[in-house]
Amino acid sequence: MRNEVIFAGFGGQGIVKAALLLAQAAGLHENKEVAQTQSYGPEARGGACRSEVVISDEEIDYIKALDIDCFVVMSQPALDKYLETVHPAKTFVIADTTLIRDVPERLKKVFPVEATRIAEQELGHSLFANIVMLGALAAITGVVSLSALENSLDGNVPAKTLEKNRAALQKGYAIGMKLIPQSSVNKIKKNR
Repeated sequence: MRNEVIFAGFGGQGIVKAALLLAQAAGLHENKEVAQTQSYGPEARGGACRSEVVISDEEIDYIKALDIDCFVVMSQPALDKYLETVHPAKTFVIADTTLIRDVPERLKKVFPVEATRIAEQELGHSLFANIVMLGALAAITGVVSLSALENSLDGNVPAKTLEKNRAALQKGYAIGMKLIPQSSVNKIKKNR
């Protein structure tokens, strides 16, 4: 089973960090094969940023996403820029609706998460928004467990923010669980 996840937003949102945490959670804590790539504009902050994670039970023969299962998007420009790479009826789109106002109706599997608002108002800083989105991703897709993500935080976030990052992960997971049917039929389960 191969799962492909793309994170997109702007520099400074922790797009690459979220992808790295997902890759580590799947690879180190769930013994999956993983590949992670990234691209960003020349600007240090504010420019376009994208990161891909491929997770598989088998050896990965191509490290780039070809058939995106989940698109985690944290800005309107990123949604607009990468919209054509997602399958409108198949790809799970987890959108930070604090910063994204215009989600095309043709996208059928949209999961709205006000990650930036939650990070700012409930956790005290927008820098936790990417972790909220990671928690939602785990709940909605089942591509990685919450415990694996929690374990990946250790050593990858500043020690003084570890508890807030754990709280962000849990908040995102709780939101994601409310967005999916109890039968969990939306979980990503695809054989290649």
